[in-house]
Amino acid sequence: MIKVTPLPIIEHNGNYAWIIEHAGKVTVVDPGDAQPIINHLREQDLDLDYILVTHKHWDHVNGILDMKNAFPNAVVYGTGHADIPGLDHPILGGEPLELMGLSWKTWHTPGHTLDHIVFYTETTNPEGESQGHIFSGDNIFACGCGRMFEGTADQYYESLQSIVNLPLDTIIYCTHEYTLANIQFALHVEPNNTYILHRQDVCTDLRDKGKPTLPTTVVEELKSNPFVRCDQPDVVRAAEQASGQVLAKPQDVFAVIRDMKDRF
Repeated sequence: MIKVTPLPIIEHNGNYAWIIEHAGKVTVVDPGDAQPIINHLREQDLDLDYILVTHKHWDHVNGILDMKNAFPNAVVYGTGHADIPGLDHPILGGEPLELMGLSWKTWHTPGHTLDHIVFYTETTNPEGESQGHIFSGDNIFACGCGRMFEGTADQYYESLQSIVNLPLDTIIYCTHEYTLANIQFALHVEPNNTYILHRQDVCTDLRDKGKPTLPTTVVEELKSNPFVRCDQPDVVRAAEQASGQVLAKPQDVFAVIRDMKDRF
């Protein structure tokens, strides 16, 4: 069975690095700060085989070189659309990978940044059923999405759709503990969405207990994340009221609510 652990690494920024264990191999995703990860791996008596990197931002890459110094055999697979420190294998999107005894898919997801990629794999649960896992960086968050620093709303919307079109039970491993703030904005957009209210209660309880609200799933995001619900009447209505325009396409709705979130 695959084991995936969220490790807080830059707490003031809400970052997690994901530690993946499978078939005796260990992978770290987006090591923005090396020391907490090195400490964790040493405490667990784990070696490091691979590093996966979704995009170029400092809080995803700053720990790579120190990780490689501590674990010289670790191999870095990351976006080839940007200059990533210590990169061994640049990934543009579309390349299949065989790592940790697992088959991986990659694809390009511009929007948060133009260089962003994601990593997806499937495992089999004890019942013999397939289970998807996507390491999505800063594209999609629990009840939100990353800022649109680069690219266009059309690009970003399509990138998010490529994630939520995966099977409903796909587990989404995003990078930031922004869930409660995202839920506040989601309720601003869809105040009548009872699932968001339920999610607020659940996630508040988790944070009160010092537990992460992540990972999330495709079905949870489809029920509560306004950035992938841009065809829903209340989301459209909120965007049209904010913009003072009739918005014909979900991509146009996305552009407005992303701007609303920036100013929220």
